[in-house]
Parts: sequence; C-alpha cells; structure tokens
Amino acid sequence: MATNWTICGTCDFRHITKQSIFWCSECDEGLCHECSEHHGISKATRGHNTIAIDDYKKLPSTLLGISQTCKDHTEKIHIYCNQHDCPCCKKCIVETHNECKEFVDIDDVVKDVKSSNAFLDIEHTLAEISENVKKILRDREDNLVAIKEARKKVESEIKMTKSKIVSYLDKLQEIILSELIKTEESESKRIQKVLTSVQQTEKDVTEYQHDIASIKQHASDLQTFLVLKHIEHDVEEKDKFIQRLMKNKDLNLTTLSWKISSGVQNFQTSLAKFGNIVVESKSSGINIARRKHKQAQTMVMAPSTLSLEKIKLELRKTVNTRGNNITGCSMFSDGKMFFSSYEDKKISVFTPSGAFLSKSDYQWQTFDVEQIDGSLLAISTGYQGGRIILRDRLSAKTKNIMKVDIPNDGIAVSDGWLYFCARKNGLMRVNIKDGLMCKVVTEPMSGCAYIAVFNNNLYFTNKSKNTVTCSDLEGHVKWIFKDESILSFPLGISLDQNGNIYVVGNKCSNVVVISPDGKHSKVILSSADGLDRPQVLHYNRENNRVLVANESGHAFIFNVTFK
Repeated sequence: MATNWTICGTCDFRHITKQSIFWCSECDEGLCHECSEHHGISKATRGHNTIAIDDYKKLPSTLLGISQTCKDHTEKIHIYCNQHDCPCCKKCIVETHNECKEFVDIDDVVKDVKSSNAFLDIEHTLAEISENVKKILRDREDNLVAIKEARKKVESEIKMTKSKIVSYLDKLQEIILSELIKTEESESKRIQKVLTSVQQTEKDVTEYQHDIASIKQHASDLQTFLVLKHIEHDVEEKDKFIQRLMKNKDLNLTTLSWKISSGVQNFQTSLAKFGNIVVESKSSGINIARRKHKQAQTMVMAPSTLSLEKIKLELRKTVNTRGNNITGCSMFSDGKMFFSSYEDKKISVFTPSGAFLSKSDYQWQTFDVEQIDGSLLAISTGYQGGRIILRDRLSAKTKNIMKVDIPNDGIAVSDGWLYFCARKNGLMRVNIKDGLMCKVVTEPMSGCAYIAVFNNNLYFTNKSKNTVTCSDLEGHVKWIFKDESILSFPLGISLDQNGNIYVVGNKCSNVVVISPDGKHSKVILSSADGLDRPQVLHYNRENNRVLVANESGHAFIFNVTFK
C-alpha cells in the first residue's frame, strides 16, 4: 500500500508535490494528470488499469490496507502457490517454496476473479444472511407482540377467576400477576438480547454488502482476490452466528399461558397458590435459507464447470419392470430398485441383478417414489390421492400416511421436508415429523411435474411449457431452460454430484443433460439406447449410476463416467 495516495508518486520521487488524480493499483501509487498521460503510453505501463482517486477512496479500508507486494520481501507478487494457498514473489519461491510443485501465474489466478465462484459465493452468502436476519428480526418482534398479547389474555383470565372466589384470594392474585409480569419481563429481555445481537449482525452484513459492491465496481482483480480472504472469515462468523441461534433454540417461539390451580377451581380456603405461569418454547417455523453445508474450503479459484462432453454412459443392465405406466423409480446404494406403477397402484422391488423381489399394493394410485433415508420411502399418490405414504422398505409396511388433501405428483426430500408438485396449488412442502405444510412456489404447476433438490436449489419440470426451472428453496427463480429441438414433454429429473441436471424427454424418447448454470445441454440417451417414451429416471450419486424407466416394459441401468 502506498504511504500517501493523495500525492502523485512519480512526482514525489522527483521531490515535486502534486495532487494525484488517478490511481494505478498495479504500480500501487497515485498519478497526477501529466504523469497519467505518460503512464498510459509507456511500454511498461500502458496495459495497467487506472481509476479516479475519488473512486479509489470509495473502496473499503480493509482493502486499502492490504499490500499488493510480498510482505516478507516487499517485491511484486508474481506466483500463486496452490500447495500453501498463498501468493509469492520470486524470492519466496527460492527461500520458502523451493520444494513446492503446484505454482500458478498470479495473473491466471486473479483473472475473472469478480465473476468467480468464490466471489459470487460471498455475494450470495451475504444476501442469504441478510435475508435470514430480516426473517429473524420480524419473527422476534412478532414474538414480543404475541407475548404481550398473551400476557393481557392471561391477566384477563386471572381477574375473571378472581371475581368468582372470596376476597381473601386478592393477595394470591397479586402474587400471580407479579409472577406473570416478571416472567414477561424475563422472556422479553431474553428475546430483546437476541434482537440486539441480530440487529448488530444486520448492520455488519449491510456494511459488508456495501463493501462488496464497491470492490466489485472499483477494485482491481488482485485487490479483490487479496481482500476476499479477510472478508470471508467475518462472513463465516456471521453465518455461524445465525446457525448458533437455531441450534441453541434462541429462535424458539415463546408463549405465555396460565394453568389454574385445582384448589382455585374448588374454591378451597386452604389454597396456597393462585396458579403457575407457563412458558412454552416451540419451533417458530422460520425457514432459514442455507446455501451450503459448512465444510473445509480453500479460497482459490474454483475449477471450471465440468464439460458435458466428458459425461459418458454405458449400459449395465436391462430390467423388466412388470408394470404399466411407470411414473416413479428409485435406486438405493445397495443396488435395490423401486418402481411405482400409477395404473397398477403398486410399488415393485427388484434386486441389483434385476430380478423381481416383491410388490406392495395400495388403495391409491402410486405416482412417484423417493428415498428419505436408508430405510424409509415416500410415495406420492398423484391427482386424486391427497396423501403421501411413508413406507419402511425393510419391513415393506406402511409407517405413516400424511394427509395433504391436494394433488401430489413428483416429490423430493431435503432436510426433513418433503417437496411435492401440487398442480394448480403450485409447489408445496410438508414437514415429515409434524406435518406442517406451506407453499414454496405460488404459480400453478403442470400435471405430472417432477422435482429434484440439490445444494439448496429446487429443479422442476413443466411438460406444458417444455421447460426446466431452477430456483432456491424459497421459490425464487434462478434460471429457466427451454430448447424444444431436443427436449419435449420433460418429466423425470435428477442430478449428479457435479450439479448436472438429467431430464427425461418423453415425446423425444431421450434423456437430456443440462449444465448447472442452465446454459448448456446435450442429448445423452435416445431411442437408440432402448428408450421408448420414458417417464422417470433416478441418478444414484453414491455409485454413479442412472436408472431410466420407460412408460411400460423396461428400465435401464447405466454406469456414468466423467472423462
């Protein structure tokens, strides 16, 4: 970092004091108007990017405080060591990294840093934390109002009860009312403490968002790359703070109620207490958005998206599904396969070798089948069933029937929630444990729509519009794919571990793979591979196999490689 960016560095070297007008981040010094002209035509510096000093001042102080030269040798950074995750100058390579082998030119590392996955990830995470903070603030404020209203209600009940009993209970009434008020104050203080912390977090996040926006607009690529490490730690702490609130049950909904003593009910003179103030803590129902599970990550440039051309499929086995109108399939890590036959109202089970094992019949039509965990399956019942069946695959018995009272076609599972396509009711989700249900996408879905969940994104098909849509878990659309030349009447959908989307094209009798950003696509299976009006598929990410089922007759297991 320059010692004084307000004066021209070149003139200062010549013992001339001139105010700087421009800033060169590569030279790390200010330039007056005359020096800037020479700087722009000089062979050594004509490729440097300069910005106005007024714009440079807008950059956050954390970035301005970062040196763009080696901290040990004060020489310009030329190389990036992947092995140690650090930038290096030439002397560093000789003195410290002489045994390292994974070097990359710093210009290659910082190229396109503002559009890199690392930069975008911080932007998205900040936006996510900001939204989560706003949700929590609204919820805690509502809880304060609810407590106050509950206190008023309990107070009214207490006074009404007091009017029915003898006057000597007035003293007991005062005791219980005092306890009520103290309880309200205690709980309110606790919630207010959470509010204060969350408000400070909101303030910090807003400041970081402003800094990120400023960096994105005005900072050089190298500055951006170097400052990301400093910001990333604080962003991580803000994200952990949100998760601690959830883990420590600080966001549980607090309510007040009153439990009347049996002695009061019987009007007994020996009554010792008026009652007890009950504080109940239960889930508030806040859905905290979570873009990623926290894992050890290295702040280096993310590898480019895997080319679709590298995805290769090889037929492993053909299975006779023994069913009509196969609308759902699932393949477990042990190789066992489950097929749902909508017309036959049954779930058929097959061994890894493709041999028929068993079947279960149901009184409702069986549309889709989805794995919840190692032993539990979810079965949707389509247009008229109004139920989602939870089946134990080991005992082949129904464990629970969730009454949703609306159509449910394609289903997917994520973090204790069942997402399902509900036709005109949009896209819904229901909690597996308590049956709590809410709407994710309000716009009507097409009939026979399928859905998949991966990395906190939703992917769903629309056969009427011939589209595949990607949204976040709150239903905010990220992109829509449509190419009727290769994908018509899209139905079943599933994803591999790289985020590539595999979609069945029913009318084209094919399977199309779409890149994670929705911009590229490729027909990966066709009628030449045995497909005949397929309806559903399932990608097993544990063994890299994809199961594709025709409407009737046969299903196919393909090994997937990325070469």
